Amino acid sequence: MKRKFLCVFITLMMLFAWGTSFAAEPEGDVVVAKIENEVITQKDIDKLIDSLDPQMGAMYRTPEGNAAIIEEMINARLFAIRGTEEGLDKSPEFLDEIERFKKHALMKVTVDKLIEKVEVTDEDAQKFYDENPTQFAQPEQVRASHILVADEAEMEKVVEELKAGAEFEELVVKYSTCPSKENSGDLGFFGKGQMVPEFEAVAFESEIGKISDPVKTQFGMHLIRVDAKNPESKIPIADVMDQLKAYLLNQKRSEAYQEALQQLKEKYKVERITPAPETINP
Repeated sequence: MKRKFLCVFITLMMLFAWGTSFAAEPEGDVVVAKIENEVITQKDIDKLIDSLDPQMGAMYRTPEGNAAIIEEMINARLFAIRGTEEGLDKSPEFLDEIERFKKHALMKVTVDKLIEKVEVTDEDAQKFYDENPTQFAQPEQVRASHILVADEAEMEKVVEELKAGAEFEELVVKYSTCPSKENSGDLGFFGKGQMVPEFEAVAFESEIGKISDPVKTQFGMHLIRVDAKNPESKIPIADVMDQLKAYLLNQKRSEAYQEALQQLKEKYKVERITPAPETINP
């Protein structure tokens, strides 16, 4: 099923989006396949993958994905050779497809030229960072460990042994029913809203290192120890600079595209004609 999907998808790409000219062996490029006296290069593969959206492209940036694309490129070229031999490269259907492809390709090149001029500087990123502090706020967090048991009777045993001098970590291993017992009861850092209310209230109010009184929740009875606290803070701009610049670049490119499109609509007459319902293919 996976192979079938891959082949169908890439075949469609060959038909509608791929314009590689199988030239003679190029200098300085890696040849991955030969069909008669023409070649397919790694550059051809990379160009096709680059034309996909990032998530889809990532699926094919693997040896398996590259191999599948190469096979479909070979298949496409073999059918193209047959079409040339049969004179289909001079048929009205082919010429019509070429004309449609030319328009699409010209549009793509024009848009690419437009957006490649767009730039985002560190100053742009800093300005956005300063003007949108809430987007980079890091809420208060605590790190806690706990012992979870089923009921009050079991909790009494835990408390008695703790008062008698037993170590918290020792009691975690002996009594806790939470999977966190494999990590000495450590739940890691968490913010407000991530734990049930009864547990959260005690965790955020407790002092570091202090073991709480028993706390009852829907899961059972807990003893909670807060191991660390991170106060509310702001994520340093250095930690988000790359993501922020990428976000702003996409935003600016979209604005440049929309601005250019509006100018074109004002410059050229566009008429929309609603087709009759019976002419629309279901």
